[in-house]
Amino acid sequence: MKFQFIGNASGIFHGSKGTKILCDPWIQDGVFEGSWFHYPPLKTKLRDLENVDAIYLSHIHPDHYDQRNFNFSKTKPIIILDEGPNFLKKNLISKGYKNIISIKDNQTKKFNEFKLTLFKPFVGHIFEESLLGNLIDSSIVLQDQNLTAINFNDNTPDKKACHKLKKKFKKIDLALVNYNAAGPYPSCFDNLSIKEKKKENVRILNRNFKHLCKVLPSLSPNAVLPFAGSYILAGKNYKKNDYLGTTTWETCAQYLEKNLKIVCNVICMRENQIYDLEKKISTPSYIKLDMQHMKNYIKKIKHHPYDYEENKKVDPEKLERDILIASEKFNATLKKFKLNLKTNIYLKIGRKKKKIYMGSDKKKKLICEMDTRLLRRILDKKSHWNNAEIGAHINFKRYPNIMEPDVHTSLSFFHL
Repeated sequence: MKFQFIGNASGIFHGSKGTKILCDPWIQDGVFEGSWFHYPPLKTKLRDLENVDAIYLSHIHPDHYDQRNFNFSKTKPIIILDEGPNFLKKNLISKGYKNIISIKDNQTKKFNEFKLTLFKPFVGHIFEESLLGNLIDSSIVLQDQNLTAINFNDNTPDKKACHKLKKKFKKIDLALVNYNAAGPYPSCFDNLSIKEKKKENVRILNRNFKHLCKVLPSLSPNAVLPFAGSYILAGKNYKKNDYLGTTTWETCAQYLEKNLKIVCNVICMRENQIYDLEKKISTPSYIKLDMQHMKNYIKKIKHHPYDYEENKKVDPEKLERDILIASEKFNATLKKFKLNLKTNIYLKIGRKKKKIYMGSDKKKKLICEMDTRLLRRILDKKSHWNNAEIGAHINFKRYPNIMEPDVHTSLSFFHL
């Protein structure tokens, strides 16, 4: 078995008999409402990926399933987790995809020379207490002959999960592990100063690296690849790159090489490099990232327009009426889920603050502000709150600065 890296969470597993399984093909820049770009820029085109034998989609986020450009043959086998509520499956069916291979949690199915096992989210939230938790992610284990690879994607495991995986599969030859904290914190939280944002950026990344050092010994893989969530922000929010909750795979690899308490080959990969799981080598040789080139590239793409910036101005009176309707629906949905959030949630429109949810703790506040054209799209379900948030398009003020994960998860249901 071999693994060919493309970018972010995209790559191809090559089987011993030539079968190719493509993972999470985000290729074209501009997902998450126009803001996410690849770095380094990709040379791969979507047409280069058409001859794969199957596609594994880990979940519905656009850096894994780019709906804008997912134009593969409708008969192409699509491998997904069979777990509800299955937003991904519904979306694929609506687009006419018929050859969907649904695999239940901890279930194994054969696909040519591969044995494939999928897993639902290992924990609700890896660092915080959460009732709603992770509703969409998955991981995949691929076995071919005597070799085993696991692609965790965004489904970060805890120590217990790694122990169970090791017990089940015995030998892990390659683990693709997420090391980032892609999302709005701390870059979009304006209750923090620039200095505080940079300090939180370092804390969050070290927290993630330490977590990997804690759990990987239970998995004991032969090789680890820091993987997924590698991106930069284009457009008017480009300055937020300085304190995103993510960094380069090289930074993670250096930390792991220094602090991981097991014998393990920590590898970095560039576009179209191929790692041979049996020979334990990558070809061609790895070329280090050029950080100055990265800074110059960010300046080059800082004027890239976002999707919603091409929309017309919003009717303020209609917007106000629809916010009220969406708030009522939002509150009804939370009651349905039996969620009692502590945080009071406000939308800031110009100088006005509109409360859209009354929390149980009057001292806890989250104030959300965004371009009204984007808010209009979210209300009309042309855009999605979660994608706008991950794309760094929503600015927040949080008092006190303590995360309540279910607040951000539940806001996905704020729309008409």
